[in-house]
Order: sequence, then structure tokens, then C-alpha cells
Amino acid sequence: MRPTQDPRPLAVVTGASSGIGEKMAVAFARRGFDLVVVARRADRLTALQTLITSTCGVDVECVAADLASRAGLALVQQALADRDVDVLVNNAGAGWIGTFAEAPMERQLEIIDVNCRSLIGLTQAVLPGLLQRRRGRVVQIASVAGFMPGPRSSVYYASKAFVVSHSEALRHELADSGVTVTLVCPGPVATEFQRSSGVRGTMGGAALMSDVAVAEASVEAALAGRFLVVPGFANRLLVALSALLPRRLTAALVDRLQRKRQEAGADDV
Repeated sequence: MRPTQDPRPLAVVTGASSGIGEKMAVAFARRGFDLVVVARRADRLTALQTLITSTCGVDVECVAADLASRAGLALVQQALADRDVDVLVNNAGAGWIGTFAEAPMERQLEIIDVNCRSLIGLTQAVLPGLLQRRRGRVVQIASVAGFMPGPRSSVYYASKAFVVSHSEALRHELADSGVTVTLVCPGPVATEFQRSSGVRGTMGGAALMSDVAVAEASVEAALAGRFLVVPGFANRLLVALSALLPRRLTAALVDRLQRKRQEAGADDV
């Protein structure tokens, strides 16, 4: 009689239709994980499902949902209700560049809903099962922006500071539970997120990191149980400096950088 095979571990990745989320989904699949992939664009998820199942031989479930809405969050929570999740990657994100006074209110609230509320809602949905099994990984995708004030992108920067603070506290609460938290804080990455946030230029002329490099570093760190991941030497230096410089000076530097990004965008349009 053939022995029953153990089920493959399951990774859930939000914001999986492109960029870091898509590349992390592929990276987990190559390591033998089944997947639940979440994003708004069903066609992109279906294409990713076809690619992964044909090349990696794992199962991929697609959940098309808008995490900016309460209905979308509830849909994903329901899809995960009876699943033994091994890894949760909260990667879905929203951003916007421009002064707070001119920012569309609907967009600013959407940033909070996607970057903060959905992250909390999904983490809390899977955490009881992880704690019961005394194993699992929670991966929170934040940003170097979470370590500094962000003029001309104030709500986005504040949302990432929320993720940083929450992840640090959650890590402490989960000590010795068998469940690890990995906080990923990339700098600017060459993804569609830049354009959807209204950015057309690079980060003050700096080269953008590839989404593949960030995804691989993130997956390796998560599986090793490491907490903080800041891909790229320049980004690690930036985070270190942000702890040393006066906040007022940091805000002025970020403001100057954001102005350059907007000016580059005007030239690109």
C-alpha cells in the first residue's frame, strides 16, 4: 500500500497580480508551496495560476478581491477560514504622491484600508490556526518609508510606519510561539506600484531594485525566521541614518526627493 503523502505547505500572497507579490508567489511555488493568490485583477491571477501550475506542479487558488473594500477583505477572510495556512504574505499596497491638502480623500482612505486595515484583518484571521499548530510565518511588506516622515506622501509613509510598529509588537507577542514575523522594508522597486501611485520618475535618479531580488530576499528571510529585511546596502544605510538624523531634517530631505519624483513624472507624461 502506497503511504499517504503529507500535504504541501500553503502560502497566501496578497497583491499577487504583479511586482513583488507575483514574484514571491513564484518563489514559494518553486519551493513546493501550494498557493492562495489574492488581487483585484482576476485575469492577471489566472495567468499567474497557469504559469505556476505548469512549471512548478503545485496547486494555486485565485481569489479576486479588492482589499480596499470591507466586502473584499471579508471575501478573502472567508476563503481562508478552513485552510491550514503556513505562510501569510501581506503584500497588497496602495500609495499616492502629492501634498496632503491636494490629495483626493478617497485615495488617502484607500491607502489606509489596503496598507493597514486589510493587513490587520488577514493577520488576525490566520493567526489562531498558526498558534494552534505552533508553526507558521507572517510576512508584512512595509517600506523604508516606515522609518521616516514623508512629506508629499504623508499618508503612505504613515501607513508603513503603522506596519513597522505593529510588526515589532507582534514579533514580541509571538516569541516562543513557533510563529515568526518577517518585516520586509524595501526601497523603491521597479514595479507597477510606482506608476499606480502617480510616480513617473525614479527615486531621485537612483536605480530601482528588481522585484525578483526583493522577492527572493524576502522569501529566504521568512523561511529562515528572520525578522527585519531591508534589501540593498543603500536602503540599509538610509534606515540607519533615519534613526540618527533629526526628524525635521529627514522630512526636509524626503520632501526634496519627492519633488524630484514629481518633476520627473511631469517630463514623462
